[in-house]
Amino acid sequence: MTRSTEFSPAWASPPGETVRQLAAKKNLRSDDLARAVGLPPGDLSQLFNGELPITAARAKGLAGVVGASVRFWLAREAQYRRDVQALQDDNRQWVSSLPFADMARYGWLKTASSTGERLRHALEFFEVSTVDEWRDIWLSDRAGLTAYRTSPVFTAQAASVAAWLRQGELAAAELSVSTWSRDCFERLLPSLKALTRVREPAEFIPQLQERCATCGVAVVIVRAPKGCPASGATRVKNGRAILQLSVRYLRDDSFWFTFFHEAGHLVLHEDRLFLEWYDRRELDSHEEAEANKFAGQVLIPPSEEEALRALPHEYRNIMRFAKNLSISPGIVVGQLQHRGLVRQDKLNFLKKRYSWSE
Repeated sequence: MTRSTEFSPAWASPPGETVRQLAAKKNLRSDDLARAVGLPPGDLSQLFNGELPITAARAKGLAGVVGASVRFWLAREAQYRRDVQALQDDNRQWVSSLPFADMARYGWLKTASSTGERLRHALEFFEVSTVDEWRDIWLSDRAGLTAYRTSPVFTAQAASVAAWLRQGELAAAELSVSTWSRDCFERLLPSLKALTRVREPAEFIPQLQERCATCGVAVVIVRAPKGCPASGATRVKNGRAILQLSVRYLRDDSFWFTFFHEAGHLVLHEDRLFLEWYDRRELDSHEEAEANKFAGQVLIPPSEEEALRALPHEYRNIMRFAKNLSISPGIVVGQLQHRGLVRQDKLNFLKKRYSWSE
């Protein structure tokens, strides 16, 4: 008999399991049971696990040797097949909701041609055995993503966001990180501003990761797959913090402000997942405002606010002001634009632009 490789029906209870239990209680020999249902003894295992259906003839034989009625066995078989179909439909729907093409392209999991292979790879990626287990971890009240259900498009984005967060966890697990210390991290942050003046990500990201790791923070850069609108996320798990960035906007002002904004969440509100949307949807305006203020004041201390507002909008003055604060000129431009002091289309040549290396 050819066995299906698309889906395993082990998550639905086959009627053969009931047959096995009743036969054991009656001390029924395998040969006698096989004869009653018209099967070779070697094929009974396929009846037990649901690969062989309970036909009308088999139901009659079961009723005679293990008990219950023909109607019971046929109803049990029909219910099982409905359960298996529902599971197959649910699995297919879940697999189709994942950004599988990008996940494979970015090397998060193996490429696959069939739905069954995709299902297996996706379950392995999330380290779960069923789609229901995935939902329990990522979408239940115990999971951080529930805080974002107020988003009208959350349902459509949930699988992509979960995939991005999961890859962040896997990337963080590869880093050697100390135990999370909020005080250590808060003291470290001002010294990180000098890294904003380093042009190449290949040079400053390893330094950023190494220095943050001493305070128990795993900094990971994970490209957002299709359907994931996240620009950053933070959470504390198992005694260490994860600060995850998608670098959706490949500019130094956006990268560094997002980093210090996420750092603000870790310092000010470490108790749950914080997830930032690239379109700046504020799911908790009070905490987002606090993180924005924190980031702005780390980059440009309040004592320099007056000087920033009085700064001539000329690139030499901006570069001098940035150097004195040990930050990149692009950050100064971004902050001037954020305050409405400079138009969004002005002075952008001072912002450094990054690119993804495929």
